[in-house]
Amino acid sequence: MTKPPRAAIVFYDEDTQEFKVCNVQRSKVQPLIERATVMPVPLDDHDATITDEDARRLGGMVMLMQGHTNPELRDRFRITTERPMNWESPQRPE
Repeated sequence: MTKPPRAAIVFYDEDTQEFKVCNVQRSKVQPLIERATVMPVPLDDHDATITDEDARRLGGMVMLMQGHTNPELRDRFRITTERPMNWESPQRPE
């Protein structure tokens, strides 16, 4: 029996000051996914193994995304990025 597709949801719990991850059936959150801004994270090589570096890159991106909506986290980050972080929201074209 094939398991239904799943989605991992990552969020920051302000009360406990913890990152939390949950795994849900994708069908339960599909309407939200369809309205969300999705950031593809391509792997370096489709046939290659998924490495520590891939995991670090994905984890760092997820944490920085939480820092965008939780400014109190920003000073705690000690993450090296290609360019300095710009926490301002991008200007939308009119």
